[in-house]
Amino acid sequence: MALVLPASAQAALIVHTNDVLGELEPCGCRSNPQGGLPRKANWLKTLGSQSLLQLDAGDLLFPTDTIPDLLLEQSKVQAEFQLRALDLLKHDAVVPGEKDFAAGFKVFQELRKKSRVKFLAANLKPKKGGSAFESSALFTRKDPSGKAVRIAVLGLVGDELAWPNELKASSPVAAAKKAVPALRKQADLVVALTHQGYEKDVALAKAVPGIDLIVGGHSQSFLQKPVKEGRTWIFQSSFRNQYVGSIPVPFDGKGYQLTSLDAGYDSPAGATTEMDKLIGGFKSAIDAINSRNEVSLAARSVTAESRQRLRTFPACAQCHLKQFDFWRKTNHANAFAPLVQKQQPRNKECLSCHSVGLGLPQGYSDVTRLVFASRPGESEGERVEEPLSQDDTLAFLSAVHKSSSLDEPVKARAADTQSLPLRDALSVVPRAWASVQCENCHAPGGDHPFAGEFSKKVEASRCVTCHTEDKAPAWYAKPGQLDTAVFRRKLNEVTCPAGELPAEE
Repeated sequence: MALVLPASAQAALIVHTNDVLGELEPCGCRSNPQGGLPRKANWLKTLGSQSLLQLDAGDLLFPTDTIPDLLLEQSKVQAEFQLRALDLLKHDAVVPGEKDFAAGFKVFQELRKKSRVKFLAANLKPKKGGSAFESSALFTRKDPSGKAVRIAVLGLVGDELAWPNELKASSPVAAAKKAVPALRKQADLVVALTHQGYEKDVALAKAVPGIDLIVGGHSQSFLQKPVKEGRTWIFQSSFRNQYVGSIPVPFDGKGYQLTSLDAGYDSPAGATTEMDKLIGGFKSAIDAINSRNEVSLAARSVTAESRQRLRTFPACAQCHLKQFDFWRKTNHANAFAPLVQKQQPRNKECLSCHSVGLGLPQGYSDVTRLVFASRPGESEGERVEEPLSQDDTLAFLSAVHKSSSLDEPVKARAADTQSLPLRDALSVVPRAWASVQCENCHAPGGDHPFAGEFSKKVEASRCVTCHTEDKAPAWYAKPGQLDTAVFRRKLNEVTCPAGELPAEE
């Protein structure tokens, strides 16, 4: 029998999220960024002294099923900080999602050992026998009169999802039918915390009587109102902490809220909360691991064909000055600046879309060396290339973007004694990986115009690798479907003007 208390005797508030996908703060690429753990922490403070039970329905730690080697180390650090943040919030329980094992089962085990958060999964077990997770947990909260209210949380996962080789998922319905009767005897309220998708949650509610609430994830469904199936209420709150759901206990269909974690929950100007400090520590950690002295891929002996060679915008501008002058005024040309503003200039996940060539055979891997300038060497006629500092990199790219004309004097380095007109300054900058540029859209220049993968036509497939549904939702008519009219309008905004090449002498 479901818990029944007078409305004035609310015993707890269940706070729920799902499919956070490793995000600690919202990506600055989104036009109206929602989410972020600092905002969630500030929102929780507005709830005052209410007794909370915090649940997450999986895919908490990583954004994808697999992680490229380029991002593996920083992704593990990010997952560790995600759990540290949940500990700071006194989060209670999580059901694992398949993406939580993106770095492997061993890494997952190492991460969870560092956290007090409970991972629950009744039907996800090691193939060799034994158990990897607690099936359920019993939480006690008190109503205003001091009466104890017992809430059982049962973890269930989809048996058709791609779990790591070490684990096997059995039927969630069978596991629930076995567990729920016993939990009903122990608890006043039974909650199924699931990672299987909305349709599977509906089927679970139909098949297993005795579940009061299903808090789900995986399908990233945005249920603005809970759905009732029989006597069971089903909840799911979108993804990436953009919305947080709060369910009053007891729940009679009233009082449920979805809160948008927008800028209204930012910390006050000048104030720094414990969560803000934690996120700052994460950024410092990412900066440190990605600042180790690596040999730039451009300086290695590479086997990639010359047609795959990346030239970067200073080389393109030598013949396409008119196009360069147009491009430099676009947001693409200023794409590195937001990373500096967000204190993420060495975050490889961000740089994969805010630069060109990261991790490619003839691109770069050392994120501390994004722009190179040349200077006179010791021998007559010799030129020596060296990377610009981060400050000089930002200053040079800013000058490229903001100069009033190609004739405005700029410096490649702050320490340079002489300024050069922008058009001439490009000659002392042989490579500039930072910012979105020609070869992001047109493919590697290679030995263009003689050979290369360069294509004059820009295909939508190149744009949507970065302009995803999450980062550019206005581009999509509905999930999975690009709005072609919007795409064409956006493409026209950044399409360089046609122009004649210089006449041969």
